[in-house]
Amino acid sequence: MPITTEYDEEPTSPQASEAPLPPPVEASDSPYAAFAGAEAAEAAARAEPLAPADLAPDSVERLPVEELSREDSPSIPPEDPGAVAPPPVPAREAKPPPPPRRAPAPAREELTSPEAEKKKASKQKRPWWEELFSEDFVRASWKVSDEQIKREVTFVEESLGVAPGGVVLDLGCGSGQHAVELASRGYGVVGYDLSLYQLALAADIAQERSQKINFLQGDMREMAFEEMFDGIFCWNTTFGYFEEDKNFSVAERAFRALRPGGMLLVDVMNRDFVAAHTPSSVWFEGDACVCMDDAVIDYFTSRLRVKRSVILDDGRTRECTYSVRLYSFHELGKLLHEVGFRVTEVSGHPATPGVFLGQASPRILMLAQRP
Repeated sequence: MPITTEYDEEPTSPQASEAPLPPPVEASDSPYAAFAGAEAAEAAARAEPLAPADLAPDSVERLPVEELSREDSPSIPPEDPGAVAPPPVPAREAKPPPPPRRAPAPAREELTSPEAEKKKASKQKRPWWEELFSEDFVRASWKVSDEQIKREVTFVEESLGVAPGGVVLDLGCGSGQHAVELASRGYGVVGYDLSLYQLALAADIAQERSQKINFLQGDMREMAFEEMFDGIFCWNTTFGYFEEDKNFSVAERAFRALRPGGMLLVDVMNRDFVAAHTPSSVWFEGDACVCMDDAVIDYFTSRLRVKRSVILDDGRTRECTYSVRLYSFHELGKLLHEVGFRVTEVSGHPATPGVFLGQASPRILMLAQRP
């Protein structure tokens, strides 16, 4: 039985015999024409023949141009018919431009006098003695027993040699313990200090001991007494707070405040002794507080600089740095001599009157007389 293929079957459509055949493929001069023709013939052999009716021009569906362009373009998702278009952006009203700023006027240089500059500087920073002798730091002072106060007052009394009933100035009296003890021995005493807080403490102590003492508030650089006192003592390194010219001025004012023949007793730290024991850090207890002093010497100015740190019983902490002029034996003697005093005696400690051991003596207690 002969094998037949679909290509051997005759077309069943009556129009197949009537449809014209496509024109033959013309040969091309291109070298690839033979290959292209063979490839086309092979593709035609594999494909199913189309009915001539399907190739009629009237049976081809013609798509509009819009559909053709839509098929060629990238896929675009269809619009959601339920979506609401966003509202239009309202137009902003144009605001007028801001007025031009005026250039700042150049700062005027103020011409100030030296006195005004000093006042301005003093407002910016308080001097250390105003802070050190405030309430918190007074509590941080070294505790001194009543017995020690009595021994020191005995030394002052014997050094000044003032007759009973004479008038004595406690220059830089502080809380007034020495002044009150001296008044209890029959002397007229005036206490002079810059700290109002300490003067209030001194007045309370005097009242408790029933002693009448005149406590005056003022700056020792500005005191203006004239020949009023038989003796003056400046205790516990109260002398030397200021610069050289101001310290000299204090000594001059003390000289004028003394009556002729009156005695001045100055108590300062011995520079040679302090230099051998600094820098140093010392802890001590005050009145309901714990304190520490960190001390160093500035050898250019011969001043002791101490940073005092205080921890109070309520948890607060305070710090203050103070500076005191350190004098050697010959420096202090020279200063008093230039003012007009005559140095009569020098001691290194109240326990050793009239004995000074140089570097081994912690203090210089210099007694000088106004001629």
